[in-house]
Amino acid sequence: MSQDISSTRQELRKSLRQKRRALSQQQQSSAAQNVAQQLVKLPLYAHSQNIAAYIASDGELGLQPSIERILEAGKRCYLPRVMDTTTMEFRSFARNTRLVDNRFGIPEPAGEVTPIAPQDLDLVLLPLVGFCRTGGRLGMGGGFYDRCFAFKAEQEGSGPALIGIAHSLQELSELPVESWDIPLSGILTDQGYIPVK
Repeated sequence: MSQDISSTRQELRKSLRQKRRALSQQQQSSAAQNVAQQLVKLPLYAHSQNIAAYIASDGELGLQPSIERILEAGKRCYLPRVMDTTTMEFRSFARNTRLVDNRFGIPEPAGEVTPIAPQDLDLVLLPLVGFCRTGGRLGMGGGFYDRCFAFKAEQEGSGPALIGIAHSLQELSELPVESWDIPLSGILTDQGYIPVK
């Protein structure tokens, strides 16, 4: 990665994380409800049975109302579990699933539940630090999602749809991307769904 792109991405991360952490609890709650209402209207959602979500941290747009709707619809929900410094997998989640904080302080499914292969997921709702309308995404910088779904770059059109979840204030007009960045299929914000151009 060139030093210029790396430092630009770090500066963007810092600025955008500050913006989303500055949102009030009421703004966060309202955004989470709006996303849940919009999610269930998406054709991608209607055709999906195996859906990956996440537990919000660091000002991320929360998915608890969306997770409730996924479970109420009888669909299967999965949450990420960080396995080591480079890999993560997705574990089944139900209302009675015990969660434990990982080394980043993010709750994840505990125990020895068999993971689902990333290729077997239909839809992945992933947290964003920043995004642009061309599908570029800025994550926390660990590369976990990029590595987990790298097969999508090699097998175009394969695997799950990747829908980024973010507050509308996290949108950028453009975003410096790297060769390993896996593009999004679309973005769902508190203001609506943005199909990738």
